[in-house]
Amino acid sequence: MKPILLTRLRQQLAIGCLLGMILALPACRNLVSPQQHQPVTKNTELPTSALPPSHQQFQTDIPLLTEAHLQLEYWLDKTSAAEQRLLNPIDIERFNQHLIQTLPEVTDLFVAPDVYHATQIQKFILKVSHPSTNPRYFRSGVQLDRQHWLKLEQSLALSQIAAQVPLQFALVTRRGKLRSFPTAEPVYSHPAEQNLDRFQETAVFPGEALQVLHISLDQQWAFVRNYHYSGWLAREHIAMAPKSVVQQFANSSDFILVTGASASTNVSPELPAASAVQLDMGVKLPRVRHHDAVINGQNASFSYVVLLPIRQPNGQLQLVHALISRNQDLAQQYLPLTQANILRQSFKFLGERYGWGHDLNGRDCSGFIVQIYRSFGFILPRNTSSQGQAGFGAELRLTAASTTRQQRLVALKQAQAGDLIFIPGHVMLVLGQENGEIFVIHDVAGLRYYRADGSFYHSVLNGVSITPLSPLQKNPQHSYIDGIYMLKSIGRQLYDPQAD
Repeated sequence: MKPILLTRLRQQLAIGCLLGMILALPACRNLVSPQQHQPVTKNTELPTSALPPSHQQFQTDIPLLTEAHLQLEYWLDKTSAAEQRLLNPIDIERFNQHLIQTLPEVTDLFVAPDVYHATQIQKFILKVSHPSTNPRYFRSGVQLDRQHWLKLEQSLALSQIAAQVPLQFALVTRRGKLRSFPTAEPVYSHPAEQNLDRFQETAVFPGEALQVLHISLDQQWAFVRNYHYSGWLAREHIAMAPKSVVQQFANSSDFILVTGASASTNVSPELPAASAVQLDMGVKLPRVRHHDAVINGQNASFSYVVLLPIRQPNGQLQLVHALISRNQDLAQQYLPLTQANILRQSFKFLGERYGWGHDLNGRDCSGFIVQIYRSFGFILPRNTSSQGQAGFGAELRLTAASTTRQQRLVALKQAQAGDLIFIPGHVMLVLGQENGEIFVIHDVAGLRYYRADGSFYHSVLNGVSITPLSPLQKNPQHSYIDGIYMLKSIGRQLYDPQAD
């Protein structure tokens, strides 16, 4: 019996050891043969990824940036009166009306003539659709020549515009791209740089109201206007409807507002046109209060029910009930305009890829600002040239012609969270100040600055980024600070150093 018991004991030990090795039990580590055992010596270094987070060093090529700067609470703690309301809803509505009255590109779509003359339509189109004075290249590297431009001009079908054009309306059904010409083919400024599609203008979003002014030669594109821009939009993204229907939808006072970077309608195999529709920040859809218990195959108790525009096969509008789950970042009214909320909204895009003209399913610098402020009910102009234009908000002009660099630096010391800083072609949103340095959050492509050794560093950010202001360079000769021409605040007064 003893040999049998001994054999069984050995078998049990072997099985136990095998299990222990599988489960990485410490007791079995001593059974590894000396030849297989590789002890860790004092000189062995663990990879950074194996270290606890508190021992890992934050890696960045952005000067002065620390990991603490990437935390929203860090900046909220530095913002006095962060939760104080800057403007109430009535003030914001007055603000919007002022923009409509003073900026030609910002418009009330429903205050328009019922009929446009052909010359007016042509003027709208040619403001956007015209040959570039700079070289343009296809993705293949071929430069656009006169024949290419002529073909694009023909696609506009300007000769087919009737003498009198009845104004038509539509709602956007899916996020779509507004283009300079009725084509999806991209063009670039340089054959080696294919990130910025120069035919890309901006984007439109589900539920937006549009004026439809003209149709392209191939019948696949519509020339449209929204509240702050015009361009060519693929017709598959819009649904035509009477003005009264579009106006009632757009002006609904009971709505669900997307306050996250994006949300989506619930997946709905029963109604594909309403399934997983992307809804970006600032999109608002009328809320449905009375509805069936089950919508599109799902119980509606745990979602918001909204009216969603979809396109019928004949291009006409159909409004359907759709669900948006309550676990998403949503609101039932515009957010209060506070410095804290401005920062909260901006941080929701942190790290998103830069997209010129809302390309790459993202945003650019001015589009980033527009969508943040849409959360509060603002209808800001689309481009930096208009956003930086005098006429709205509290403004302080800081051009090199009117101020010295020292005056600009003094004025910038007064900048607070939520303020906007403009340089030619770019806008930044102030997060706050630390040790005399302004930090900004902005959607930006390039990263340029001088290193401590005097060498010039040129790299990319290509996304929504947090950076200090003073080290940044537009090029080796010009800094960001040298280029600042406007400091703007929406909701508070600004100190003017020239007044001293």
